[in-house]
Amino acid sequence: MIDLMVIRSEPVGTLRITIKSIMRKARRTAEMQQEPGNPMPYPQFGYPQPNVNTHSDPSMYMAGPQAGIYNPAAQAPLSPNYYPQQGMPFMPVGGGNEQNNFSMPTQFLQNPVMANMAMQYGHSLMGQGKEALDRELNKYVSTSRIKYYFSVDTAYVAKKLALLVFPFTHRDWSVKYNPDEPVQPRYELNAPDLYIPAMAFVTYLLIGGVSLGIQERFSPEGLGIQASTALIWALLEVLVIWVTLYLMNIQTKLTSFDILAFSSYKYVGMIVAVIASFIMPSAYHLALIYVSAATMFFLIRSLKVQILPESSRDAYGENNASFSGEGSKRRTYLLLFMGGLQPLMMWWLTRQLARP
Repeated sequence: MIDLMVIRSEPVGTLRITIKSIMRKARRTAEMQQEPGNPMPYPQFGYPQPNVNTHSDPSMYMAGPQAGIYNPAAQAPLSPNYYPQQGMPFMPVGGGNEQNNFSMPTQFLQNPVMANMAMQYGHSLMGQGKEALDRELNKYVSTSRIKYYFSVDTAYVAKKLALLVFPFTHRDWSVKYNPDEPVQPRYELNAPDLYIPAMAFVTYLLIGGVSLGIQERFSPEGLGIQASTALIWALLEVLVIWVTLYLMNIQTKLTSFDILAFSSYKYVGMIVAVIASFIMPSAYHLALIYVSAATMFFLIRSLKVQILPESSRDAYGENNASFSGEGSKRRTYLLLFMGGLQPLMMWWLTRQLARP
């Protein structure tokens, strides 16, 4: 409005000079916009300039506003973590602090004093955990008693396996006892142990898997069913014997671990029968008959000195008045029941594993 009023009030010569000056300013402005090195100043508050490739110079957004342009952020002192274009603090990506943090565990382990302290602390924690576990187990089962059944050596295992397969030539079936506790199995061949039954049970499962594989009937589910079935039958057998002892009112010093050990020796004969079927399928029944008779003979002779002593004194040297009359008959029936149960269990657990 002011320019137009000036133009109307001026003479013609002055009007021409004014028009020329306006055209000169417009041309200068157009030239400045066309030059790439001299862009028009725009307020640089984090917005890209028009007609400029924003990816050509990544540092343009980090440079801050040009001189002479109002910048509110310049009124206050900037912190090292301040981002001027957006007025927000930013977290540095990578840096010396992170490298120091990553190197701290390495420096900690390289320090011998700290490493020894860490080792001692770990050993103390392990010792406390072991003591707590033993204390909880001792409430239900004596760990020292369990260790007794696994106190074996190589010579004992070899002799005991030979006794299980060929028991007919063995003469002395008595078990030696110390004044306070029984002799460990490694020193007494007739003492029951749980090492051979445990290893025989695992071997029975492996041999069963091999037999099923030869017959092209193997499956992980079938092997799991075989293991669970054998374990359930073993526990059920021990439970039945205990109930029989209670119902028949028979007092013995046989513990549950003793019964489990004697009743689990049959897995050795079961392994022999299944392996015999690998060599010749028709040899399974012959081998099963022999190992069943051997296991039954071994069990009866081993338990006879503890369930049915020949004199009025039991195997521990103590008097027992229930060995005569009806008490002796009940013990004989129990002994025959435990011995006759072994062949039946051996056939039941191997009938599907042997090669037809």
